Amino acid sequence: VLLVIACPCALVISTPVTVVSGLAAAAKHGILIKGGTYLEQGSHLKAIAFDKTGTLTHGKPKVTDLISVTKAPKYDVLQLAASLEANSEHPIANAIIQHWKNLNPLSDLLTIHEYETVPGRGLVGIIDGQRYFLGNHRFAEENNVCDTQVESILHQLEQQGKTTIVLGTKHE
Repeated sequence: VLLVIACPCALVISTPVTVVSGLAAAAKHGILIKGGTYLEQGSHLKAIAFDKTGTLTHGKPKVTDLISVTKAPKYDVLQLAASLEANSEHPIANAIIQHWKNLNPLSDLLTIHEYETVPGRGLVGIIDGQRYFLGNHRFAEENNVCDTQVESILHQLEQQGKTTIVLGTKHE
């Protein structure tokens, strides 16, 4: 990009155009930048770290941990989560479904009723008459299922840089 400034007015007009041009060029290459300030900060980078799970490098998250804090077996928890995610195209949903298929290639997913997406939080649905929610940490807190044990587990996983997803009912 070549920018020639002949008067003060051109400087005022050209600066925002240059920032937008930089953001657009980055977006064409799959790089999303939150704004001009962050675009300018790129010149100060000394190193970039990529995760080993492939989320950043390949854009495909993977299930790394499956923890049940109830008496329900992990198999049942994963089946419920995969069933709820079956209608979603979110990358995390795809990771959960793929993990289910890898562990249980011959098992079917459960039928969901009254499926609803909650933007920025997760989703809810009814399976066998029971209402389940599946979503992020904040959604779990909003559904009042984050006791000290759950908070401790979530905090530990989040400290490792992992995205946590919680499956629950209004009771657990």
